[in-house]
Amino acid sequence: MTTHKRHAAELRSFEDALASLATSEAYAGTLIGRLRRIVPLEPGAGILDVGAAQGGLVIGLAKQGFRAVGVEPWDKARETAQRLAQRAGVTIEMVEGVGERIPLESGQFAAVLACYVMEHVHDAQATINEAYRMLRPGGVFWFSSTSSLSPHQNEISRFPCFGWYPDRLKRRIMEWAKTKRPHLVGHTQTPAINWWTPWKARRMLRNAGFKQIYDRWDLRLPSEGGRLYATALKVIRSCALTKFCADVICSECAYAAVK
Repeated sequence: MTTHKRHAAELRSFEDALASLATSEAYAGTLIGRLRRIVPLEPGAGILDVGAAQGGLVIGLAKQGFRAVGVEPWDKARETAQRLAQRAGVTIEMVEGVGERIPLESGQFAAVLACYVMEHVHDAQATINEAYRMLRPGGVFWFSSTSSLSPHQNEISRFPCFGWYPDRLKRRIMEWAKTKRPHLVGHTQTPAINWWTPWKARRMLRNAGFKQIYDRWDLRLPSEGGRLYATALKVIRSCALTKFCADVICSECAYAAVK
């Protein structure tokens, strides 16, 4: 049996967000290290976090010297983000908006991030298009999300091998759970309705105009783990079949695309 990986982001308290702030800051450093493999990200550059929730990643980026901006529809989450930023001693900008409609001028960011957000948006293609619009030439869009290749998932309880269900059935079950069994999806009003395969992600990224596309295995750094980790990463990268097998084992996916 699986369990929902966290309560809905909009329900997290200040205390919960504060407790996870150090983890978010460390992840910001790891993510920037990965993205620097494919694009230059200099301190002072603008980075936009879509679906920023309580701003943990935004604060981590600001601490590294970036101009960090978050887009988040929930008022309370944005207020909590500003409180956390003040406590952390950094300045961030939190903007009301959603991934499909970002109320900012085009072409001003070196990177756009969407950390476990793309599964929840109403229109995934429109969100990717907006990310492309936000980026300056040579900028990178990165997102992590749910995988349709893996039977493992953390979005809904009591549905074994849910990732393998047909997309239309997954959507119907999620809509049912949202109203009839909200505890199964962490009481969120935006359960996961978008699930990804490598070919679907690449098609939608290319539709938006992206040309260079990388998967999670392309971005991982051998230095992130020990000798066994580095060896396993080398094997996974060796061919399409080993990447596919790794994607089946891992419950989540991630992609980066350069404008």
